[in-house]
Amino acid sequence: MKRPSPHPALPKIDTIKDGKHWRVDWDYQEAPESRVLSDRAEFLDGYVCGILSTLGVSAGEICRPSARTGTVKKIDEDTALKLAKLLKNLLHPVAEDEHRRLLNEASLPHVKLLAKE
Repeated sequence: MKRPSPHPALPKIDTIKDGKHWRVDWDYQEAPESRVLSDRAEFLDGYVCGILSTLGVSAGEICRPSARTGTVKKIDEDTALKLAKLLKNLLHPVAEDEHRRLLNEASLPHVKLLAKE
Protein backbone atom coordinates (compact mmCIF):
# COMPACT_ATOMS: atom_id res chain seq x y z
CA MET A 1 0.00 0.00 0.00
CA LYS A 2 1.43 3.35 -1.08
CA ARG A 3 1.63 6.01 1.63
CA PRO A 4 -0.49 9.10 0.82
CA SER A 5 1.15 12.42 0.04
CA PRO A 6 1.91 14.51 3.15
CA HIS A 7 -0.43 17.24 1.87
CA PRO A 8 -4.03 16.72 0.79
CA ALA A 9 -5.08 17.32 -2.81
CA LEU A 10 -7.90 19.79 -2.21
CA PRO A 11 -10.55 20.61 -4.78
CA LYS A 12 -9.60 23.67 -6.82
CA ILE A 13 -12.07 26.53 -6.58
CA ASP A 14 -11.45 29.45 -8.93
CA THR A 15 -13.23 32.80 -9.02
CA ILE A 16 -12.72 34.41 -12.43
CA LYS A 17 -13.75 37.76 -13.89
CA ASP A 18 -15.42 36.98 -17.21
CA GLY A 19 -16.18 40.24 -19.00
CA LYS A 20 -18.59 42.26 -16.91
CA HIS A 21 -19.65 39.16 -14.93
CA TRP A 22 -17.90 36.63 -12.71
CA ARG A 23 -17.79 32.87 -12.72
CA VAL A 24 -16.81 30.18 -10.26
CA ASP A 25 -15.26 26.88 -11.37
CA TRP A 26 -14.52 23.98 -9.07
CA ASP A 27 -12.90 20.64 -9.76
CA TYR A 28 -11.59 17.78 -7.68
CA GLN A 29 -7.94 16.73 -7.81
CA GLU A 30 -7.07 13.17 -8.78
CA ALA A 31 -5.92 11.69 -5.46
CA PRO A 32 -7.04 8.96 -3.06
CA GLU A 33 -8.68 11.49 -0.75
CA SER A 34 -10.84 12.78 -3.62
CA ARG A 35 -12.70 9.47 -3.74
CA VAL A 36 -14.72 10.62 -0.73
CA LEU A 37 -16.39 13.24 -2.95
CA SER A 38 -17.91 10.39 -4.95
CA ASP A 39 -18.54 8.14 -1.96
CA ARG A 40 -20.62 10.88 -0.30
CA ALA A 41 -22.03 12.25 -3.56
CA GLU A 42 -25.69 12.13 -2.59
CA PHE A 43 -25.19 14.33 0.48
CA LEU A 44 -22.52 16.63 -0.97
CA ASP A 45 -24.25 17.13 -4.33
CA GLY A 46 -27.46 18.03 -2.54
CA TYR A 47 -25.58 20.49 -0.38
CA VAL A 48 -23.98 22.11 -3.47
CA CYS A 49 -27.39 22.44 -5.13
CA GLY A 50 -28.75 23.94 -1.91
CA ILE A 51 -25.94 26.51 -1.83
CA LEU A 52 -26.71 27.50 -5.43
CA SER A 53 -30.41 27.75 -4.70
CA THR A 54 -29.85 29.82 -1.58
CA LEU A 55 -27.64 32.25 -3.50
CA GLY A 56 -30.23 32.41 -6.27
CA VAL A 57 -27.87 31.29 -9.02
CA SER A 58 -28.23 28.72 -11.76
CA ALA A 59 -25.45 26.53 -13.03
CA GLY A 60 -27.27 26.10 -16.33
CA GLU A 61 -28.88 23.10 -17.91
CA ILE A 62 -25.81 21.74 -19.70
CA CYS A 63 -23.97 20.42 -16.67
CA ARG A 64 -25.41 19.38 -13.34
CA PRO A 65 -23.12 20.74 -10.63
CA SER A 66 -21.71 18.29 -8.14
CA ALA A 67 -19.27 18.17 -5.28
CA ARG A 68 -16.62 16.98 -7.74
CA THR A 69 -16.98 19.58 -10.46
CA GLY A 70 -19.08 22.51 -11.59
CA THR A 71 -19.23 25.97 -13.10
CA VAL A 72 -21.49 28.90 -12.32
CA LYS A 73 -21.38 31.75 -14.84
CA LYS A 74 -22.74 35.28 -15.17
CA ILE A 75 -22.90 36.19 -11.50
CA ASP A 76 -21.82 39.34 -9.68
CA GLU A 77 -18.54 39.55 -7.79
CA ASP A 78 -20.13 39.40 -4.33
CA THR A 79 -22.08 36.25 -5.17
CA ALA A 80 -18.99 34.66 -6.76
CA LEU A 81 -16.92 35.29 -3.64
CA LYS A 82 -19.67 33.96 -1.36
CA LEU A 83 -20.08 30.85 -3.51
CA ALA A 84 -16.34 30.17 -3.59
CA LYS A 85 -16.12 30.53 0.20
CA LEU A 86 -19.10 28.23 0.81
CA LEU A 87 -17.70 25.59 -1.58
CA LYS A 88 -14.30 25.77 0.09
CA ASN A 89 -15.89 25.45 3.54
CA LEU A 90 -17.83 22.39 2.35
CA LEU A 91 -15.36 20.50 0.18
CA HIS A 92 -11.93 21.17 1.68
CA PRO A 93 -12.65 19.76 5.16
CA VAL A 94 -14.12 16.59 3.63
CA ALA A 95 -10.96 16.00 1.56
CA GLU A 96 -8.70 16.96 4.49
CA ASP A 97 -10.48 14.55 6.84
CA GLU A 98 -10.20 11.71 4.32
CA HIS A 99 -6.52 12.50 3.75
CA ARG A 100 -5.90 12.40 7.50
CA ARG A 101 -7.78 9.09 7.73
CA LEU A 102 -5.66 7.63 4.92
CA LEU A 103 -2.43 8.80 6.57
CA ASN A 104 -3.49 7.25 9.88
CA GLU A 105 -4.46 4.02 8.14
CA ALA A 106 -1.12 3.87 6.33
CA SER A 107 0.75 4.22 9.62
CA LEU A 108 -0.93 1.18 11.20
CA PRO A 109 1.60 -1.60 11.93
CA HIS A 110 -0.10 -4.26 9.79
CA VAL A 111 -0.27 -1.88 6.81
CA LYS A 112 3.47 -1.11 7.14
CA LEU A 113 4.20 -4.84 7.03
CA LEU A 114 2.11 -5.28 3.88
CA ALA A 115 3.88 -2.35 2.21
CA LYS A 116 7.30 -4.01 2.71
CA GLU A 117 6.25 -7.23 1.00
